[in-house]
Amino acid sequence: MRCFLSHLLPCLFGCLISTGAEAGAWARAPGEVFLSFSSNLQGSPEALAGGLTDLDRYDSVYLEVGLGHRLTLGADYGQGEFTREAMAFLRYTLTPPEARWQVALDLGAGRREVDQLGERDLLRTGLSIGHGFARDAPTWIGWTGHDRLEGWIALDAVAVQDTTLDTLRWKAEATLGLSIAGGHALMLQLLAEDWPGNDIAYGVNPSLVFRVGDRTNVELGLRATFAVQEEYGLELGIWHRF
Repeated sequence: MRCFLSHLLPCLFGCLISTGAEAGAWARAPGEVFLSFSSNLQGSPEALAGGLTDLDRYDSVYLEVGLGHRLTLGADYGQGEFTREAMAFLRYTLTPPEARWQVALDLGAGRREVDQLGERDLLRTGLSIGHGFARDAPTWIGWTGHDRLEGWIALDAVAVQDTTLDTLRWKAEATLGLSIAGGHALMLQLLAEDWPGNDIAYGVNPSLVFRVGDRTNVELGLRATFAVQEEYGLELGIWHRF
């Protein structure tokens, strides 16, 4: 069974569910620290029938620190049975905090190591767009305030250049989040990802985010990926803001 320790995808709880896992386009407040851990289990329908031991496991650790002046420092580290990857980046939010739409750019660098293939240097470029909203809600039970629908939408795109092999991979992710009663939230993520030599993979990730304290949240989600073959799985994440 392959085991990975890598980045949680992109969300924005510290700013909007306040918003989700990563702040995305929203700048972290000066001195605010966000830390997340997650674990994903995913495999083909045949692997699912064989039990958990036949699934691929993907774990992650992710960090963001608010520097002030609309700057956010980020870092993530991934480790798998055959791969290890570390990345650090600096994000600058172009728009003021009061703007309805938030836009941010980021630049970063890192390194990827693959067993028997050596190390590779990486450069990262990212674009994030986000929008928070609050409006009259339908008469469904459970919405925050019962008569207001609050949430956010976000689009995050990242391109990673492998400067050692001179190849490029990219990932685009769209997120819809809705706050519900008790400080909890519903999230739906749609993503597309392209690695050199592979077909573009598409994914759908619905999840529930539970508030378990003033600064801690737990995410439980489902994962479905469609590429050469279909894969399905589960995700567990823990987020904490300091």
